[in-house]
Amino acid sequence: MAELALLIFTICLQASIGIMVFVSIGKFVNKEGEYKNAILGAALLAVIGLLASLLHLGQPFSAINALSRFATSWLSREIWFTALFTGLTVLSALLALFKPDAKSAIKALVPIAGGIGLVDIFAMTAVYTSTGVPAWQHGSLFIEFYAATISMGALLFLALAKEESSSLLRIIVLTVFSAVLLQVVAMVLYYVGLGTSDNLAAQQSLALLGELNLATTLKWLFLLIGSGVLLFPQKPSPKVNVSVGKTSLKVSTTAKLSATTIYAATVLIIVGQIIGRYLFYVMMVTSQIGLS
Repeated sequence: MAELALLIFTICLQASIGIMVFVSIGKFVNKEGEYKNAILGAALLAVIGLLASLLHLGQPFSAINALSRFATSWLSREIWFTALFTGLTVLSALLALFKPDAKSAIKALVPIAGGIGLVDIFAMTAVYTSTGVPAWQHGSLFIEFYAATISMGALLFLALAKEESSSLLRIIVLTVFSAVLLQVVAMVLYYVGLGTSDNLAAQQSLALLGELNLATTLKWLFLLIGSGVLLFPQKPSPKVNVSVGKTSLKVSTTAKLSATTIYAATVLIIVGQIIGRYLFYVMMVTSQIGLS
């Protein structure tokens, strides 16, 4: 696949941004939370994504020509915001790894990186919607990219932060399920719009998608199962003593997800988003994205 580098770039960067967003939320909710593994994971994904984007360019130094066009080029904005996000995330990871006592600096850097990352997702999406590919010129693409960012980032954060993220479990479960549900609704509207379009290129894109029914089915199956399984906790939390008169009982205050369930859901969501991104690039009919 010619766009493999772009697939790796968008998936890795979006997952990284999602992690940093939830690390920011985690640090707001749990003042003592360090979330070192989550920050390190986000930094690794950001670097992998950045390297993949340079690989796609073929001649990385040609990207310099786009940097001066920030006011007029979405690609220029994407490059700047990606570089800023990656730099701040890597800096946060280095501090968490080698200067863990610099908690104030880390606490300040993480939400800044997350905020810049969310802006970067908008710029990234706008790069595609502003091309000459009719199948990409649809507002649902913004929902698709943001939903992927939130769902992948939330579950990777949950898997990497482990016990530190327990206080956010309910929020994460509801957020992931809502993101996937919103993604489903947005894509239904997208498919309807594509099907009613009289643009030849859009019809060709839809025909290409129709030839990949199995991949489309797997995408939604993985996303729905991955988000749905989170709604059914299996593991009770540690029991606490509750006294009623002279009777003392041990009860579980809440239910928790097992590590196996969290890891399985994470894999299903990521694989589902990867398949979806593959389908996204397969639908490209008329033009390639260049430095403009």
